[in-house]
Amino acid sequence: MDKVSNLVAEALGYARVVRKCLDGKIIPLLEPRHRSFASEISRRIGTRSLMTEGFLRDLEAFIALLNEQADGETSYVWRGHEHDPDCGYTVPVRSERAAVFITVLDAVGDLATAIEAALDAAEAYRIANTLFEQT
Repeated sequence: MDKVSNLVAEALGYARVVRKCLDGKIIPLLEPRHRSFASEISRRIGTRSLMTEGFLRDLEAFIALLNEQADGETSYVWRGHEHDPDCGYTVPVRSERAAVFITVLDAVGDLATAIEAALDAAEAYRIANTLFEQT
């Protein structure tokens, strides 16, 4: 059970970071039609209603939304090598808004991964207990 508690504690730490980012940076940058979704995620983090499969699905949808928003404001430029202009690479050029979305994406992804790990560990604990009760 200590492992499950540790995983939940880790997820709560990520949740605190994500909520600060949502409230301080992301919600004001989102289009009005997406603000209520982000506000609902922040509210659920605040009430600690986050250790559910439903919340995990909402986070995954929010990750897709942030990716879409960032991609829409990212262009790519070609950087050729100084001595061989036929060789080179592309570099993403992001708006300030897109850069914020990309930065917060890491934190939201970490939160989703931590919740997934905690839910899986809790389910494993339940399954193991059932096996022990059957013997």
